[in-house]
Amino acid sequence: MRRLTFLPPVLLAAALLAAAPAIAQTGPEARAFAQDALPQIRAAFPDAEIKQEPGEPLQINITRKGETEPAMLNLHRVFGFCQNVPAEECETELTGLIGMLARAPTSPEGEAVNLRLIVRDAEYWNYVLGTKLDPLPPHRQIGDDLYAILVFDSPEAIALAPADKIAELGLSPENAWLFAERQTARIIPGMPETGARIEGLTVFQGKEYTGSMMAYPEQWAAIAEATGPDLAVIANSDQFVVAAVVPDGPELEKYRALAEDQCKLAPRCISPNVYRWREGRWVIAR
Repeated sequence: MRRLTFLPPVLLAAALLAAAPAIAQTGPEARAFAQDALPQIRAAFPDAEIKQEPGEPLQINITRKGETEPAMLNLHRVFGFCQNVPAEECETELTGLIGMLARAPTSPEGEAVNLRLIVRDAEYWNYVLGTKLDPLPPHRQIGDDLYAILVFDSPEAIALAPADKIAELGLSPENAWLFAERQTARIIPGMPETGARIEGLTVFQGKEYTGSMMAYPEQWAAIAEATGPDLAVIANSDQFVVAAVVPDGPELEKYRALAEDQCKLAPRCISPNVYRWREGRWVIAR
């Protein structure tokens, strides 16, 4: 049986070409942040109509020439990130986010070879539901507040894979999911083997799709069985996942603090929670 005991060093231009908001942020600091970002956004989209969403200063609606529906640039997560990092890092992240949206096509190519799985929290999924996207992409709830969602990938962007696009490829939702599972697994850095046992602190780190490893129930069921009930996993971002053996009590509290701190430092945090594997799903460790 393989044991995982290593400890290496410690954008979603997502569906709808934006990252979903972490929380409602409408205070004076959020409004000032958005106002400061508007000149850079307008410079990146000189021929577009740029408007802030009423009541949501960090949601910027961008209607390009010839389009009727705006792209939504949500600054919520980058605003939260900027509260915890130096100004230079904040500016780099903001510039990258705006530039990525400006360069991205309306959607990546809807081809089977581009199918992937992403993992996002309930707030992200509720935001997708709020956009009234119809039809929705195939998705599965994999935990208390975690969802695996089918997307199309490209070098410039990641976009939701709605059910009608899947049908146009001649695929059923189930077959499309299998395609995405296999293709995502091949690019997840250090994807743990089925039945591997976690010992100590194990860090998985990569450029993209690292967080997607949470969407493989058969592997995690076997890992949890080999490791025991104290398996605790942090799904911090697409770049960073941590697994460890952490009993309840003071050690779990310290681990939870690590999860929250890492979430604050992630430009697009998936979740600040610690998860345990229970009865085929991820539950928030209490």
